[in-house]
Amino acid sequence: MRIKISIVAGILFSFLIATTGWANGPANAYEVRISKLELWNGSSWVTVFEGTSTAIDIASVSSGAAAGQFLSGLSVPDGTYTQSRVTPSQVFKIKGNDGSRYTIATNGSNGGCQYTANSALEAACTVTISDPISPDVTTFSSPITMQNGVASHKIRVSFDTSSAVQYNSLADEIFPATPTVTVTVIAL
Repeated sequence: MRIKISIVAGILFSFLIATTGWANGPANAYEVRISKLELWNGSSWVTVFEGTSTAIDIASVSSGAAAGQFLSGLSVPDGTYTQSRVTPSQVFKIKGNDGSRYTIATNGSNGGCQYTANSALEAACTVTISDPISPDVTTFSSPITMQNGVASHKIRVSFDTSSAVQYNSLADEIFPATPTVTVTVIAL
């Protein structure tokens, strides 16, 4: 059965990057790939996707369309689901600044993005997080029931990337920070 949940804006995830001394700022591009998506049916996690998704730029105004395209072909067994668990890939592509430092397309020796003070030179940088990323678990405000391939609710997920790049003073580089994710479940 195909998933019929209408995703209006994005998918969710979370990860941690330990830093000491930092400054956050907006991401103008924030590409992430999903490596695993699971749903909780009350007794076990049901894997509905595992692999590497196409890149989804959650800083883009069209992030919902990209996420919806990713989810539209997933098979979800009949059942009632109360939570999702999303594991992002360890590779991120970011472009942004912390207010005075702008990412450039070069990695530093600590794995983050090098930077410049010249905003005109801002460019996207690919960062690979070396530590495993913990999956993000989200509890739905209302259970979602799948029956004969039709969902009882649609999910609206939105992202705020206004503080999603982070300067780490110890590394003297810029890294992706955790975006703010808002999930709304809407009855059909």
